[in-house]
Amino acid sequence: MAMTATPEQQRKLLDLQSLDSQLSRVRTQIDNIPHDEQLHALRQGGAAAVERAKAAQARVTEHETAAQEAERVVAETTTRRDGMQAKLDADQVSSRDVQAVTMETAELTIRIAHLEDAQLEALQTLEESQAALELTQAQIAEAQQAVNVRIATLNEQGQQLSLQGKELTAERDLMIQELPEELVAEYERVRDRNQGIGAIELTAEGLSGAGLPLAPAELAEIKNTPANELAYCPDTGAIMVRSRLIQHHTQ
Repeated sequence: MAMTATPEQQRKLLDLQSLDSQLSRVRTQIDNIPHDEQLHALRQGGAAAVERAKAAQARVTEHETAAQEAERVVAETTTRRDGMQAKLDADQVSSRDVQAVTMETAELTIRIAHLEDAQLEALQTLEESQAALELTQAQIAEAQQAVNVRIATLNEQGQQLSLQGKELTAERDLMIQELPEELVAEYERVRDRNQGIGAIELTAEGLSGAGLPLAPAELAEIKNTPANELAYCPDTGAIMVRSRLIQHHTQ
């Protein structure tokens, strides 16, 4: 036995379908929030900054060790040179060793100059690596800030969507109360089997739920269905709500 409903009740199914489509979009948006691509990219950027900071810290540690070693060698060589010079100044070197000690002192002085240049270079390299580390640390802070801002934005969006969903649900509940239970149950049954589409409008263009033109025979059958009986889309099975522009034949 065909299910009946007044044309006005059938047209209300289109309003119900519109609400359900909006609710579906809202729920999809809420479900997508934890998988936000922008947040994922920001977190990846932050993780990359952390890895760069680790590498920069390793270079700083390496260059600190090099600078300390250069300082140690300069100090050790200077101490040796100064000790030999002090002995020369105090006439504590035998006459036969004076020339050798004097030459060695001079060589040490030249070596110290080279070592000090190497020490200066090591210190400059250390400063550069420390500056690079500070930059990566700043990048980590910026990335974390960007993540926090995005999370706050998503939380706000989630709250707005949740509120919108509650409003749509309340409106839907009121609309359902105005329709016969059997009609709502049939709409829900069709919608569950039809990927969320329970009712569509048949307009003068005569398109099916799939957006394709109906065959003349199919269109004629729907038009010939009594106005108070439910008609169904031959392609999708959705309830075909006839537009006021469509002429009905009552039987």
